[in-house]
Amino acid sequence: MDNVHTPRDWNADLTSSLEHKCDKDVLLKFLGSPLHGAPVRLNEAAVVCIDAEWWMREPKPTTELGVAEMMSTGLFPDVHAANILAGIRVAHARTIAHAHLRNNFPGAGDPENFHFGTSKFVTEEELKQVLIDTFVRERPSDRAGNLQPIILVGHVVENEFDHMQSAFGVDLRSYGTIVKVIYTQVMAHEAGIKGPKGPNISLRDLLAYFNIAIPDMHTAGNDAAGTLIAAILLALKDTLYPGTVGKPPVMVQELTVQNVVNGLGAMGKALPAPSWGMEVFCTRCDRDNHVRANCFAKVQCDVCRGSGVKRLYNASRTHVTARYLYQYQDLPPRDFESNGWMM
Repeated sequence: MDNVHTPRDWNADLTSSLEHKCDKDVLLKFLGSPLHGAPVRLNEAAVVCIDAEWWMREPKPTTELGVAEMMSTGLFPDVHAANILAGIRVAHARTIAHAHLRNNFPGAGDPENFHFGTSKFVTEEELKQVLIDTFVRERPSDRAGNLQPIILVGHVVENEFDHMQSAFGVDLRSYGTIVKVIYTQVMAHEAGIKGPKGPNISLRDLLAYFNIAIPDMHTAGNDAAGTLIAAILLALKDTLYPGTVGKPPVMVQELTVQNVVNGLGAMGKALPAPSWGMEVFCTRCDRDNHVRANCFAKVQCDVCRGSGVKRLYNASRTHVTARYLYQYQDLPPRDFESNGWMM
């Protein structure tokens, strides 16, 4: 099973003890507040958020994975929880085989624009291993081989579970390390925060409630960061903004939370990139010495050029043959012949 330890009962009683604890209280345990009745082992847990993105057309191949982790725990929060948010670390992986596939639904972000660090390009096998390594970690100095417990944060986590199972054959729950799943959607509902069109709220609208705007949402790394930021602010809302009715104030002690988030992004850009994958890859010409924005290579897609479809013919010099989109679906009907355009 991909060199993964067999799940042990070591985390089972921890899972059981957290089953009926509310999401907010469990998260507050890592934000400077006690959680009565929780085993001491909870102190060893990692707080992790994942987000996967895939092309929305069949066969819905995985294009990205974002992983955010809260590194600073047990701190009493300062203004806007800046000291805690500054400890978030975010990784962004793009699959080499599918990085050229771009969604175009309203609000879709640009995967070229990861705002909290350096994107890395990986093979599908490497992405699978990144995923496994995120949830299967040996406890330091544990000769029994027990694994570190994981608190998983997500906005709608079931989507990630189902996709990872179908795309990679990875059942994240089977490793026995996830001892609690925290849902920002549920936390928002319990806090009385509703979406503009109903009781459920999107991640973008939830961040806007806290006066935060993150560009290029629906990009995996940005969504993972945004989800963990939202979870922390939801848990600490009453502590950070006591007596506030409705939206929190934009500025507290001459500091905006947007500035805090911008600082987190700048810090992520300055830190070393993850050791896995490659940092430079062009999704236009498949070379590994530059990125798409800096590509001036002469390329041609033979399929698009010979398709008999005017718009595909005109786009045939924007990508190599291996990157044409219609390998996943039927080509449109021809609208010209070799002797000229059909009128």
